[in-house]
Amino acid sequence: MNRMRTLTRMALHEMWISFRMMLLVAIPLIGGLGVIALPPGLSGVTAVGGAGFWFAVAACGAIGIATGLAALTIAHERSRGTVAWMAVRAVPRSAVLLSWFIAFGILLVGGIILGSIGAWLTAIDRAETPPDPLPFAAAVAASASAGLACVAGGLLLGTVMRARPAMLLALGLAVPILVVAILTPGAGLPLPIAGIGLLAHLDTASRPLAAALQAGGSALAMTAVLLVLASAGLERANL
Repeated sequence: MNRMRTLTRMALHEMWISFRMMLLVAIPLIGGLGVIALPPGLSGVTAVGGAGFWFAVAACGAIGIATGLAALTIAHERSRGTVAWMAVRAVPRSAVLLSWFIAFGILLVGGIILGSIGAWLTAIDRAETPPDPLPFAAAVAASASAGLACVAGGLLLGTVMRARPAMLLALGLAVPILVVAILTPGAGLPLPIAGIGLLAHLDTASRPLAAALQAGGSALAMTAVLLVLASAGLERANL
């Protein structure tokens, strides 16, 4: 446990000095607060639906960037010998991978939560009827879970590819998936990205709480699978 705290703190410090932390937190936060600039006609009857759509767009921007940075980071850690240096000092490769996942997860989820609070506070001032906070909170949680799955996928690519190709492929896969997620209502199959669609189309969702729980659970299960594959890939990678 002490080792993981130390490794995660090191990862967070490196992200701070390289301005990666700023991107992951600032984009969803600005997106949430920026809802106030929307014309009233785009807010919807409850105002939460309009805020949810535009906040989902901002959250997807942060998720896409986090996916590319995760792939770039772990591939760069391999190429410059950091993982090998830790491995010869009895630090498991999987611990290094998990520490970076935790660091990315803290920043991405934290940014999404802060941004969602800003979007909600802006939305309730415009609402014609009092909105229910539970569906919105559940959709935000499911979207954050989808973000964790994307980060895990980026780490997987970074364990098997060089830095720049891994980043480009991660972005090339994440961007169209996230665009489809925004444009597709999340009331269908419980796919890992369905939470984003639910957040973007919250006003038309018939069972938002159930759909959010299904989407969030699916995303977390996918996250676990991708992390296991990434750990296996890093164990077999040449350092």
